[in-house]
Amino acid sequence: MASQLRVNKIVPVDGVPSGGGGGIIQVVSTTFTGTWSGSSGSGTFDNIDDLNTSITPKFSTSKIFVMVNIGQWDSSGLNQRGSIRLVRDSTAICVGDSASNRTRSSATTFGQNSNTDLGGLNICFMDSPSTTSAVTYKVQSQTEGSYTTYINRSASDADSSSISRSASTVTLMEISA
Repeated sequence: MASQLRVNKIVPVDGVPSGGGGGIIQVVSTTFTGTWSGSSGSGTFDNIDDLNTSITPKFSTSKIFVMVNIGQWDSSGLNQRGSIRLVRDSTAICVGDSASNRTRSSATTFGQNSNTDLGGLNICFMDSPSTTSAVTYKVQSQTEGSYTTYINRSASDADSSSISRSASTVTLMEISA
């Protein structure tokens, strides 16, 4: 029997023609399997450098679909809220509205007990950087008070089969306009 290739449409490598929109032009991804800790404290975000991911859009009209998965977030403090924030170059994006002295973040978690895995955090955001220059997307973390935050590990990080370590990822997809 002979092989057959059947398609409804073939999209060029540079995306679909003007007015078509929605074609994936390129994909860039970073996977961080190590561990990270930061301790700037309440209201101040620490950059998780191992998750910095850059992309150079082919067209200034393109959108960048950003997907962030923090596999594990924890804090050394008891009953602490933790937040992550998405940053394009030096500008915070995909954050909540300003209200008094509240911290503006992209995603927040809350832990019930100290030294336990608080779980993961995710962000999906469609950005419009309007450039053909390289753009770097960063993920930042913070916690209440002056506690240490941890990525991809628990605060205790005890040598036990009940304590896990995880991986975190950032994926960028250039989407034609």
